[in-house]
Amino acid sequence: MWGVPAFALLALLLIGPGGFNQPLFLALNHALYLEPGGIWLNITLFGDAGMIMVLVLPFVGRRPDLIWSGLLAGLIAAVLINGGKELFMIDRPPSVLAAGQFHQIGNRFGALSFPSGHTAAGFALAGVVAQLDFSPRVRVGMLLFATLIGLSRIAIGAHWPMDIAGGMLVGWIAALAGVALAGRISGEGLAVQRGCALLLVFTVFYLVFLHKSGDAEARLLEIITPLVCLGLALPALKKLFLPGAAHE
Repeated sequence: MWGVPAFALLALLLIGPGGFNQPLFLALNHALYLEPGGIWLNITLFGDAGMIMVLVLPFVGRRPDLIWSGLLAGLIAAVLINGGKELFMIDRPPSVLAAGQFHQIGNRFGALSFPSGHTAAGFALAGVVAQLDFSPRVRVGMLLFATLIGLSRIAIGAHWPMDIAGGMLVGWIAALAGVALAGRISGEGLAVQRGCALLLVFTVFYLVFLHKSGDAEARLLEIITPLVCLGLALPALKKLFLPGAAHE
């Protein structure tokens, strides 16, 4: 439970003050390069907040603890990430390095760099799963999944290693806070479950029909994944919104 944030904090202390941020980025960016580049774009897609949300959609009506804790953790992570970016004002690699020095895959990245929001989203979900009643195999799988998302951000040239460590730390802290807050504010009531379900279903609609600014190479996966998750959730959604659902 505490190994992940301890590792992230240690990485921040070693990479930043030690001056290893840029050299480590270049080494990892080249080492992780794959052809076709769309492989990493499809992996990094799962760090998008909307994609993380639809991944928990199949658990609606089945695991209200996961849904409620996850949404609270996501809100906390969003506040911390946006606050951190505005506080530290660190530029992304494309704004610092020459184009020929590293591999940049996908859309050109704007805005600020530290900490990585995609990495934080992945580790927020992994941190919530780690605290709830899931098997060790699922917990380890989610941790590896979040780590892969973090590495993808370096592979496509979007973030520095420090950004990944910062996102890991922020995401895990948000998960700890989200689960703790969910223990104080119950989210298992029918009204809350229905509200969460509607939010997640709207996220599916948004990703499939409204989101147009992502990478073209990952667009097919961005459509298929939400629709599959919605299909898996349909039986539980039907029960949740039936008039007698409160008494089941």
